[in-house]
Formats: sequence, C-alpha cells, structure tokens
Amino acid sequence: MVVLVPVLMVMVLLVVAGGRMVSAEGMVQAASRDAARAASMERSVGQARAAAARSLAAADTARAHCSSWVIDADFGRGGTVTVGVGCRVRLSDLGLVMLPGTTTVTAESTAPVDTWRGTR
Repeated sequence: MVVLVPVLMVMVLLVVAGGRMVSAEGMVQAASRDAARAASMERSVGQARAAAARSLAAADTARAHCSSWVIDADFGRGGTVTVGVGCRVRLSDLGLVMLPGTTTVTAESTAPVDTWRGTR
C-alpha cells in the first residue's frame, strides 16, 4: 500500500492535467471560431481586432487569461479574416514536479468576409 497509493495519486493528477488541457483546447478553438466570425463582419483591421476582443470577452474564456489577435485580413469581397486566440492553462496547483507551472494553448480560425454586409 505504501508504494501503490503514491503511484495512484500521480496517475490521478496526470488525468486531471490532461482533462484541463483537453477542456482548454476545446474552449480556445470555439473562442477563435467565434472571434473570426465577429471580425469578418467588420470593415477594417482595427475594427476587426476590437470585434474579436469583444467576442473573446463575451465567451467562456473570461477567467482563463486569454488574448486574441488578427493574423491576416482581406476585407474585399471574397476575402477572409484569420484570428488567433491563446489562453494560459494553470497546472501548478496540481503539485506535480514534472509539469510546467502554466502552458499556453493556441488556435487559429479563418472566416470568410460577409459578401452582403452593408447592403439592403
């Protein structure tokens, strides 16, 4: 029992760390998709950055120390907007020496610029 209990505790903590990483990846991918869509509705890179930041603030990532950035934007008809999102995942509270204190999870999404925006 003296040997088995610590090994089982380490395995449980590794599973918890893996769950945090998988959850963070899903959250970051959803946030980048939503931010790209919000940015694609704008008319300039500055407005796209602001829309992506608003979308990120409204998402479930508010407590996860996330940031967004516009990677590429072509606001003409048929253009696309690519937005990246990165979030820090804290692992230091698990108490495992082999894990880093925090790690960053990133995702990029591309959305087509709305062809009919601004028309009636």
